Amino acid sequence: MAGWIKLHRSMLDWEWYDDVNVCRLFTHCLLRANHKTKSWRGKTIERGQFWTSLDTLSAETKLSKKQIRVALTKLQSTGEVASQGHATGRMITVVNYDSYQEEGTQGADQGQTKGTQGAANKNVKNDNNEKNDKKKPWVSPAGLNLDAWAEFEQHRKDIKKPLTDTARTKAANQIIHLDPAEQQSTVDKSISSRWAGLFPDKITATKVKDQKAEKREQDANDWANNVQADNHTLGNTFDHGQY
Repeated sequence: MAGWIKLHRSMLDWEWYDDVNVCRLFTHCLLRANHKTKSWRGKTIERGQFWTSLDTLSAETKLSKKQIRVALTKLQSTGEVASQGHATGRMITVVNYDSYQEEGTQGADQGQTKGTQGAANKNVKNDNNEKNDKKKPWVSPAGLNLDAWAEFEQHRKDIKKPLTDTARTKAANQIIHLDPAEQQSTVDKSISSRWAGLFPDKITATKVKDQKAEKREQDANDWANNVQADNHTLGNTFDHGQY
């Protein structure tokens, strides 16, 4: 593949720049995206889009498929890319592509500066994906454990119940009040049980039950130790002829 892309220094201030996997994947998306609309095998691939698959992305970036899924989820959560899975592959759209690769040197510098800063703007519109009715990418709420969330997204696909944006919002609201470890535990329980939903109350109930059981066991041990101590004291008293 010949040619080059423009990359502005303001990317150094991008929120995902220090996340090696996310930065690598996003740069790869910029390199792979069409600079003009093309047709391929009956599909129209717009400027800023490219057709691929998780296996292909993994081979091209040397990241595992799990790392690709997590990185894609993060990029979608902040509006950098949109990803649509299909039976034969995946369409990746670099959101607001023209801001990164605007024609003309001065315009490109200004566009990329705005585009990189705007990548953190969770209200950015997918101007390039007109065939998707200019639908905005789903934005994850602040505080969501994105690694755990990527696993839940994949789990829903595995059980043939992929999430809609409405379902994403409802599911995220079920766990957003938990700390990252508790979010991961809730997701792990749903995956191991093959549940379609997230049920943090069940995790909490199990934890409380375990804590009560531990408390009962500790109380029993304390009582047994006290009885043993009392018997020892009483035995010493008799041995010394105090009765």
